[in-house]
Amino acid sequence: MQRALRLGSDGGVTYFQLHFSSWLSFLKLSSDRRDWQEASGRDILSDVFAKHPQANGSFTFDLRSPIRSYSNRVQWETDWNFVHRSMEEVGVFPRFDFASDGKSHTVVIADDLYFGPQLPQKELKFSRAGTNEEFDGLTQLGEQQEVQSATLTLASVDYKRPDLPKQISMPAADTDELPAQGEDYLYAGSQSWGGSDQGELQARIRTEEWASRAKRYFAVGSPRYALPGYWFTLSGHPDFDRLPEQDRELAIIASDWLIQNNVPGMETLARFPKSLRAAVEQAKTARGGTDVHHADGSVGFIQVEIEAQRRLVPFRSPFEHRKPEMHVQTGIVATAENEEITTDDGNRVRVWMTYSRKDRNEKASAWIRAAMPDAGSKRGGYFPLRKGDQVLVAFVNGDCDMPVVISRLHGGETMPVWNTNGVLSGFRSREFGGDGYNQLVLDDSSGQNRVHLYTTSFASHLHLGYLVDHTDNTRGSFLGRGFDLKSGAYGAVRAEQGLYVSTQPSSAQPMNVSAATGQLAAAEALLDTVSKSSQTNQAESLQDGHDALKTFTDATQQSVAGTTSNGGRTAGGGTGNANGFAKPVMLLSSPDGIAASSQQSVHVTANKHVNLVAGNDVNIGAGKSLLASVMDKISLFAQNLGIKVFAAKGPVSIQAQGGPITMAGLDDVTVESSNGRVVITAAKEIWLGAGGSYISIKSGVIENVTTGQILEKCADWEKPGGGSGTVHNPLQASPVSTDGGRGSLFSG
Repeated sequence: MQRALRLGSDGGVTYFQLHFSSWLSFLKLSSDRRDWQEASGRDILSDVFAKHPQANGSFTFDLRSPIRSYSNRVQWETDWNFVHRSMEEVGVFPRFDFASDGKSHTVVIADDLYFGPQLPQKELKFSRAGTNEEFDGLTQLGEQQEVQSATLTLASVDYKRPDLPKQISMPAADTDELPAQGEDYLYAGSQSWGGSDQGELQARIRTEEWASRAKRYFAVGSPRYALPGYWFTLSGHPDFDRLPEQDRELAIIASDWLIQNNVPGMETLARFPKSLRAAVEQAKTARGGTDVHHADGSVGFIQVEIEAQRRLVPFRSPFEHRKPEMHVQTGIVATAENEEITTDDGNRVRVWMTYSRKDRNEKASAWIRAAMPDAGSKRGGYFPLRKGDQVLVAFVNGDCDMPVVISRLHGGETMPVWNTNGVLSGFRSREFGGDGYNQLVLDDSSGQNRVHLYTTSFASHLHLGYLVDHTDNTRGSFLGRGFDLKSGAYGAVRAEQGLYVSTQPSSAQPMNVSAATGQLAAAEALLDTVSKSSQTNQAESLQDGHDALKTFTDATQQSVAGTTSNGGRTAGGGTGNANGFAKPVMLLSSPDGIAASSQQSVHVTANKHVNLVAGNDVNIGAGKSLLASVMDKISLFAQNLGIKVFAAKGPVSIQAQGGPITMAGLDDVTVESSNGRVVITAAKEIWLGAGGSYISIKSGVIENVTTGQILEKCADWEKPGGGSGTVHNPLQASPVSTDGGRGSLFSG
C-alpha cells in the first residue's frame, strides 16, 4: 500500500481510499549517485533492486539475449528513472507473474512478447458495445496508426579510432503496411558501441519501438484477467476474423481496471472529493463495462480498458526516461595503495568524485581521459595527473557515462608554489617519490623580465634576462643580466655543422661572423708579410700556416638557402639566404679580448697547424720553464730589432747534435765571459782567420800563417817539452751530457 486517503464520514461510517502499488514503486523513493565498472546490465539492475527489501526474491529475468555489459555506468537520479531508462536502452521491459497467494508476485524482466503468458481464456470475445449483460470480453475496439520515419541513422565516435566512421543506418519495419517518410538522424554519444553488431542492436531496438508504436489497439470491456504482458486471440470482430491466427494474437501493453463492488448502499454513497464514484458513473454511462450480479442480489460493476499491439511485432518501451544532463563537477585523482601515479597508455586516470561514497583507490572510477595543454599525433603537452590532484570533470554531451577531466585545480594539499604576487608563470613538475622538481619560470616583473629553466638534479639551469635569486615564491637579490648556463655535473655544447661563440654586437643572422672574419683576414695578411720577409732573409716560410688560416676563414663564409617547402605551409616566410659554415669549425670572437684560465693546465692541440698571430706582441711568460721540442726544425726570424736570449742564472747551452752550428753577423761577433773562461774546442781542427791570416790548431800541429808580421809580446817566454789537454765532449751524452757539456778535467 503506497497511499491512504480518508475521504470522509457518512453517519457512523468513515470511508477511506487506499492506493496499492507493486514493489517497483519503491524505486521512486530512492535516488543515488553511484557507478559500475565492467558490469553487465543484468547485474546492474539486480544491484539496484537489491537495495529494496521488497524486491528480495521478487524479480527474475526471462531473456532471449543477454543484456549488454558496460565499462562505465553511472546513476545520477532516482532508482525509478535509472531502472526504466536502463531497460529502455536495451529493449527489455517488465511484466508481472501473479501468485495465487495474492502477495508473492514476481516482476519478470523480458525482451520478447512470446515469452509472455497467455490469458486463462485463450480467446477474448468481441461483442456489440453498450450491453449491460455480464460479459467477460470486449465491447469496444479502436485502432490507431501513426506515421513513422523511413530510416534511422545512428552515429557515434570512438576516441581511440576517430578516423573510423561509426554510423548505422536501418530502415523502419513494416513500411509496406504503414506510411513512412524521412530520416531520423541521432547522435548516440561518444563510445555508444564497440563493434558494428552492438550499433545495429541499438538501431534495431529503436526501429522496433517505432513499429511497436506505429499500430496500437485500444479496447474496452470486462475481461477479468487482462494484465499487461499477457496475450490473447481476438475473435468475434469482423475485421479480425478474416485474418490469419497469428495476426489475431494481441499482446496487452497496458490495462486500466475500474471496479465497483457489490456492497449495499454504494449507489447512495455521498460524493466525497477525490472519490472514484464519478469515474464509475461515467463508465456506466459510456456503457463500456458490465454489471456483475451476485447470488444475494447485489450488483457490482467492472470495466477494463486495455492497450494492445500485435504479438508478432516486437515490443519496445518508448524512450521516455532520459539520462540526467550532467554539469561540471570536482574530483580527486585516486590511485592504488602506495602508488603516486596510476595511468594507462593514454594517460587516463581514476578519479574519486566528490559525491562518491567509494574508497579513494584504483576502483574509485573507470578510466577517465584527461585534457592536456596539447594533444595530437606525435606531439602533445604531457602532464600526468598524480594521487591527490584536484580536477574539474565535465561530461561529453552532458552524458553521465562519459566523464572527462578538463582542468586541474589547486586546493588543500595541492596549493600553488607561485602565488600572491602574480608575476610568475610557467610549469613545474615534481620528482616521482621525492621532493625534486623541474621547472620553467616566466617572470613578468616590471623591468625585470626573465626566463628560468631549472632542475634540482645537480642544480642545472639556464637563466635568461634579468637574473635574480629565485626560490619557490620568493624573488631574491639581483644576480646580473644576460644568461647563466650552469650545472653541478657535466656539460657539453655541440653543433655538428659549426659553432660560433662571440661577444661581438648582435646581428639578425646568428652566424654573421663578418667581424671575426675581418680579423682573420688581417691575420692572413700579416702572416703573408712576415713569411715573405722571412724567406727573403733565408729563414723559414710561414706559408703552410697562412694556407691553413685561409682555409679556416673561407670555411666560415657560406651562403645557406632557406628550405623550400613543397606542398607545405610557411605563411610566406622563411625564404632567402643566410650565412653558415662550410665545415664544422668552431669560431671564438670578441672585440675586447679572450682569456683562457685554469688552476691546472691548458692544452691546445692540432693534427696540422697552430697559428698564433698578433698585430703587436706575442708575450709568453712561465713561472718555471719554457720548453719547446719539435721533430723537424725551429726557425726564429726578427725583421727589425734583433733577437735577444738571456739567462739571468744558470748556463746557456746551444748544441747541434746532428750537424754544424753557424753563427754569422753583419758587423762584430762578440763572445765574452764576464767572470770565467771562453773555451773553444774541436775534435779535428780549430781555424781562426782574418784578412788572409789564420791559425790552425790540429792534433799535433799548430799552424800560424800570415803574409805579414807575427807579433808576440810577453814578460816571460818559456818552451818546455811537448804536452796536451782535453775537455769532455758535450755530445758524448745523448741528447745532452749530464754536466751540461762544461770542461771540467784538464791534464798536461
